Amino acid sequence: MMIVTDEQVKQRWYDHLTNEYELQAIILAHYLAEGDNRPDYDEAQSDFDSEHYFVYTDEEADEAVRENIEEMVWAFNPSFLQAHTGVDADAIAKIQEMCESANEPLTAMIKDFDHFVDDAVKCDGRGHFLDVNLEENEITFNGITYYIYGRI
Repeated sequence: MMIVTDEQVKQRWYDHLTNEYELQAIILAHYLAEGDNRPDYDEAQSDFDSEHYFVYTDEEADEAVRENIEEMVWAFNPSFLQAHTGVDADAIAKIQEMCESANEPLTAMIKDFDHFVDDAVKCDGRGHFLDVNLEENEITFNGITYYIYGRI
């Protein structure tokens, strides 16, 4: 006679999921499942693969927000840039007329880029730079908090 416990069934199901899907897709599936609905792992994997959603740990979200901010310095408010460069806001606005081409020179003017990133996140939150709806959503999975950002 074979005896199977709930824990064995749960472990086998979890092993199956982790072999079939990426961890971020599993987390995303649970986040997207509403109420008592069953998570759709295939759809979540597809959404994750096509980068409709990003699922990050806290450290990964910090890295992603820094990378995004590095690419969009040119779009920041001139007065915010003035506070971090010491350059007059009117002069910054003139430079910003170059759009994306202004990114490199404006970035070079920033005195402390780490402080600039921290200040931007403090003012607007990471979701402002990573999510299409300017939101940061979180879910805790196996004791680790993950942050989800939508790009669709």
